[in-house]
Amino acid sequence: MGKLLLSAGIGLASGIICFFLSVAFLAFLLLIVGAVSHSRPDMTLAYKAAVPVALLASLCGFTVTLVRGLRSS
Repeated sequence: MGKLLLSAGIGLASGIICFFLSVAFLAFLLLIVGAVSHSRPDMTLAYKAAVPVALLASLCGFTVTLVRGLRSS
């Protein structure tokens, strides 16, 4: 039970960290694209694209931690 909770915690932490890093990177990317094309980009695209990335990172963090924990015992 402890390995499952540890895996869930690591999955949650990796999802949150990846979400904020993705939002920051995509916001800068949208600002650069907007400056090049001389238009105002829709900055909500950063959030819309970061949510699936965060979910995937959370799932990967959970799975990797759980598999490594089960293999070590």
